[in-house]
Amino acid sequence: MNRKTLCAALLLTAAAPAMAADDALQMVSVDVEGGGGTLFVTPDGKSLLIDTGNPEVSRATGDTPSSLRIYNAAKALGLKKIDYLLTTHYHGDHIGGFEGLLARMPIDTVIDHGENRETTASTQPGAAPIDLNNPPPGSTAYGYREYVKAIGNRKHIVARAGDVFRIGGMTVTIVMADAKPIDKPLPGAGGQNAACAGLPGYANNGGEENARSTASVITYGKVKIAAFGDLTWDREKDLFCPIDRVGKVDVYLATHHGTALSGSPAALNALQPIVTIMGNGVRKGDDPERVKTIESTPRLEGLWRLHKSANNPQIDGPDDMIANQDVDGAKDKFYNLRLRITKAGEITVINERNGFNKTYQAK
Repeated sequence: MNRKTLCAALLLTAAAPAMAADDALQMVSVDVEGGGGTLFVTPDGKSLLIDTGNPEVSRATGDTPSSLRIYNAAKALGLKKIDYLLTTHYHGDHIGGFEGLLARMPIDTVIDHGENRETTASTQPGAAPIDLNNPPPGSTAYGYREYVKAIGNRKHIVARAGDVFRIGGMTVTIVMADAKPIDKPLPGAGGQNAACAGLPGYANNGGEENARSTASVITYGKVKIAAFGDLTWDREKDLFCPIDRVGKVDVYLATHHGTALSGSPAALNALQPIVTIMGNGVRKGDDPERVKTIESTPRLEGLWRLHKSANNPQIDGPDDMIANQDVDGAKDKFYNLRLRITKAGEITVINERNGFNKTYQAK
């Protein structure tokens, strides 16, 4: 068995002693059915979770809620707690699993962008404003109120652009929070972004909380990972235009699940990822125009998806690079995509469904 195959096998079986002996960063894009849920575990067992997926009772996740899926991924990597939870924003598909996960596993520190900024009854354009003192169940404001209650007396950090968190061997740099971008470009960035010229605006943001997403760049050795939550097209322009403030990355978590509201040409021209991981659902994300933008970037070597698309199967690429093949929710096995990332820049992506894996090199 060669080294790459052995590493893939270890990651798939997820035996805790084997994980503890590994010298790589483990990253799991958890299938929370088109929500947010990405887990990072360093070789010394320090952990970061970005978002907690859909609510406990959800048509999207059925009898296996997001919190249980995240818990299982964490347990497989030997975790007994989550050190840091970074909540990108307060939509239900990103904070819905918080209380359920707390019931299964301790969370030490919570990071978010601060106050909820969405003051309407729904995320639809033109939705009526609500009484924030008595928000209706199902609204973002109601979800935020319950989220704050659940945080309780845990350490709670309100992120600001430019903040840096060091977690084990990872460095997490906040590049945008509450719609405010970093003042100075990151090292290696700062050039004029040619894709900004003539780039139109995009009025629909899918709800103001999307636009307030906390965007971060995670560095581990030579590897840079972009995780921007649901940051919207116009806020991407603030971060990448006319000056690119982020620079190239190696791994890109496709913003907003690959929906039409994010992933602008300006953002992708700046980031130019080698590997893209798309946390889409069967009928969410994987937008043809956004996929076209990703695939047109000059450094891209692999686009991996959590789900086959029921809406656009013609653009889905090789089956081996899609974790979940069945578009029938009743047959869904909720497989994850796993990444093993070394400080030297080796990035191995593993499809949990069948063990298929490919290795890329950071540049």
